[in-house]
Amino acid sequence: MSYVADRDKQQLAQLDEQISQFIARYRQHRPARRKTVILFPGGMGSSIKWATTSQGNTPYFYNLIWLDCPILTGGALLLKMKGDDDAGRHFVIADGCVRFPPVLTPYDDFLSWCTARKFDWFVFGWDWRRDPELVARFFLKSFVPKFRQRVSAECGADPFADVTLIGHSFGGMVVKLVLNQGGSHVAAVRRAISVGSPFYGYAGQLNRYFKGDPDLDRLSWSYDPRNLTQLISSLPGPYTLLYLDQATFQRDQAALAADPSYPLLRYPVRDRDTGAIADPYNPQKSGTQVRYPENWGFSHVALDRGEAIYRKVALPLGAATNSKYYNIRGVQQRNGWTVDETTHEQTWGWIDPAFDPNSDPSPIVDYSYCPGDGVIPAWSARLVSTPAANVRTVTGDIDQDGFEHMDLMLSPQIRAQILTIMQ
Repeated sequence: MSYVADRDKQQLAQLDEQISQFIARYRQHRPARRKTVILFPGGMGSSIKWATTSQGNTPYFYNLIWLDCPILTGGALLLKMKGDDDAGRHFVIADGCVRFPPVLTPYDDFLSWCTARKFDWFVFGWDWRRDPELVARFFLKSFVPKFRQRVSAECGADPFADVTLIGHSFGGMVVKLVLNQGGSHVAAVRRAISVGSPFYGYAGQLNRYFKGDPDLDRLSWSYDPRNLTQLISSLPGPYTLLYLDQATFQRDQAALAADPSYPLLRYPVRDRDTGAIADPYNPQKSGTQVRYPENWGFSHVALDRGEAIYRKVALPLGAATNSKYYNIRGVQQRNGWTVDETTHEQTWGWIDPAFDPNSDPSPIVDYSYCPGDGVIPAWSARLVSTPAANVRTVTGDIDQDGFEHMDLMLSPQIRAQILTIMQ
């Protein structure tokens, strides 16, 4: 069995345990009208486990890496990839949503809310390091058939009779890729909802290919900008999160600019010196200088694949599927006034090919700010092809409500919109 097939088998076994938990919850109540909610957590929002032995050295035992105490001693470096394989061929699988109480429980209250509403919920934990289109295919071809078969056989009802897919942040992009696939399972979906999803990218990803992740860097002496840049550059999934490519911008420019409240009026990444468009998916050279580092794992193959997947995310859906597709975007306020505190535009300088993440300054500078949820600009959190009536803008106060991107699923205002859509 190939590495990927063997890993998928391990992942499906993990999900099968969670299907058993779903069935146990399902049997505890009998509402007059059953509704299933399948939640796709955001990027870094799914728990990740790492096998202590490599492929073939069974039985496999797993340590929780993301997010648990090993992260404080350099454990994140175990998540490095080589193409679609895990480094060292130690299986890495997802296990529900991330929980690191008491400081990080971004989905617990949402799931409790679902329980209180008598919704039958399931968390589809997914490996946010991987190619999201492969995740979408696995969901439809492997998970959904098993899920429907087991629940139907053991509970006497199809959990897809009234099912809503909800994707937070990056998870919303996976949901869109699921819808792209079409077929009988997609036709059975009653509604699909994105919450704070970066359909046209966001500013936070680009700098990670130069300086790693400062938040991780602060957690342990085991991390530094070099090894974190290498780690992040090895992950195929996040290459889809860069700001939109120039071709997509040109195609959708008029519609993006026509947003009455949150328009995108020009391309958001510009050359530091000339002000020309600097498309992160089409890096150029200037003499001997380059856009991306050459010695710290950056992959132009992964960049090209990321662009191809991203373009699929940005494509319009067919009319029937599009009519049941909803985008919820968050906009931060303070004392009733919308605030511009989400990074919007960036400038990008040239670098030497021998750029050193440890010692050289980043060529990326945040240039301007706009309305959004603190991470995702409001203009990026809805597809221009989504029906206008299906785009919901939710405001929340930063100080009074703690309204921010990571915790959108905890927001009563967001839940109210979800409830309205599901009625």
